This record gives sequence, C-alpha cells and structure tokens, in this order.
Amino acid sequence: MDPAVHDVLDALAREDYASLRPLLHPHLRWTDGADTIHGRTKVLAHIAANPTTAPPVSYELRDGQIYRWAVPTEDEEAAPDSTPD
Repeated sequence: MDPAVHDVLDALAREDYASLRPLLHPHLRWTDGADTIHGRTKVLAHIAANPTTAPPVSYELRDGQIYRWAVPTEDEEAAPDSTPD
C-alpha cells in the first residue's frame, strides 16, 4: 500500500480532518457510490458526514497528494471476506 494511502486511512480512522487536509490534492475527485465530489473542501465535508475507513478500490496520486479516490461499495467491502459455499 502506498504510504500516502496509509496516511489517509490513518487520518480517516482517527477522524483527524486537520491532518487529512494536506494529504488531499486541492482538485481532488472523491467517488462514493454514485456520487463524485470535486474539491478538497467539499470532500472533507462529505467525509465528515459519511465517514469511511475502508481502503480505496482505486486511487491516483498527484504531487504526492491523493488526487482521485474511490470508496468501495458495500459489495466490494464484503467481497474479500466472502468465501464460496
């Protein structure tokens, strides 16, 4: 796991939005289900209202900051733990 992703997940788990802010690119695109939120300030407000600690299904870095992040859906979160019958 990329250190930047690890740092974001750590800040999310602690709900430390002050530490999270500099890890996120100002022009961030955060996808959560059908919603894509643009911009760090709007994303931080979204995260505060919809907390998540799950690793992303995809991400992109730009200038060492998170530029794109896709939150896993409930199905994607459950998939690694599911076992075939």
